[in-house]
Amino acid sequence: MAVDDAGPEGPVRARIDQRRGTLGVIVTGTASGPVLNGLRAAAREHGYVLVVFSAPGHGRSAVPAAVAGLRLQGVAGIVLLDPHLAADLPPVTGVPLVPAASADQYEGARRATEHLLELGHPTVWHVGGPEEGAIARARERGWRETLERHGAEVPPVVRGDWSARSGYRAGQSLAVEAGVCAVFTANDHMALGLLAAFTEAGMRVPRDAHVVGFDDVPEAAYYAPPLTTVRQDFVAAGRRTLAVLVARIDGLTAPGDGAVQAELVVRESSRPTRS
Repeated sequence: MAVDDAGPEGPVRARIDQRRGTLGVIVTGTASGPVLNGLRAAAREHGYVLVVFSAPGHGRSAVPAAVAGLRLQGVAGIVLLDPHLAADLPPVTGVPLVPAASADQYEGARRATEHLLELGHPTVWHVGGPEEGAIARARERGWRETLERHGAEVPPVVRGDWSARSGYRAGQSLAVEAGVCAVFTANDHMALGLLAAFTEAGMRVPRDAHVVGFDDVPEAAYYAPPLTTVRQDFVAAGRRTLAVLVARIDGLTAPGDGAVQAELVVRESSRPTRS
């Protein structure tokens, strides 16, 4: 457990009492850094302190213990940072708990798929996240419905678990599949594994296939080749998360949960190449 000093003039600004000015954050995985940084920036703007609870494991079973630990710290509200665990949470009593806001997952997937189709590919393969995850389902739906609108064949989804290892395994299977020339992966870490598998199989990106990821992790610009991906504005998402949580703490109607805009960032992994 760690405490962030989110105020420029001390742990808590004088105008905010300790309980009101302290918020809990549950981090259950290793891929939440950009989301946490966005929330920290938003909290700093409004003079809040964040108490960060790093829960072991990646399942929902870690959440109750994290909530109990944060309640002992007297936090006024809690944010669950991992977007892949934010849906279908069991009820939490005694303290408001909200999932971190995120980009419009469907729209980001639509843009990624449209981009690959515009490069002239007859269809786009998809390496999806866990089927039970709301984020993975939204990204998959954006991919699938975009293909359907264009009258393109919808290939079977190759399922991963958000890790580079699962992306590598997906890449191994796709490298021997006839006609695979465009792939949209549901996150950048799986894209990293996919690129490694393609390279081992003798496939060069972007010469032999174009690849697009999602999230724009800090390392994405340094992949080999640099990865085209969907960027999320994590600071804007942090502000929206904070607004929803503070409204619930105050017993007010939370502001609309409209998603943050997603931006397609085009890099070498999907640049057109000469014949």
